[in-house]
Amino acid sequence: MSSDGSPPASPPARRAPSARASKGNRMASLIAQEEDEREDDADKEFYEQDFWADAEEDAEYAMEADDEGADSFDSDFGDSSESDGDDGEEEEKAARKAAKPKKRSVYVDPKARADKQAAGEGGA
Repeated sequence: MSSDGSPPASPPARRAPSARASKGNRMASLIAQEEDEREDDADKEFYEQDFWADAEEDAEYAMEADDEGADSFDSDFGDSSESDGDDGEEEEKAARKAAKPKKRSVYVDPKARADKQAAGEGGA
């Protein structure tokens, strides 16, 4: 109760949060930016390690590899090593293929086939 005798005033009603489409975009962008900075720092820290600092030794290795000489081409690489006796087998295969009758792929209804076979057995 208040000092003037009236009942205490109730607190104002709470409003529901607004349904703005852009609600929280600033915070999300700041979080993403901070995450990118962390990744950049981690990448920088990783690649600044002494492990990656041996470029001088790599240069010496590259020079040694060049001094070894160019790859040589085998002189017998281009020669064919086919035997003359294989020609007879190829001719036989071709003759066998020509002698076989070609199958025709035609759809036959299974019910019609069964009816045809039943009629052929009944007449024989």
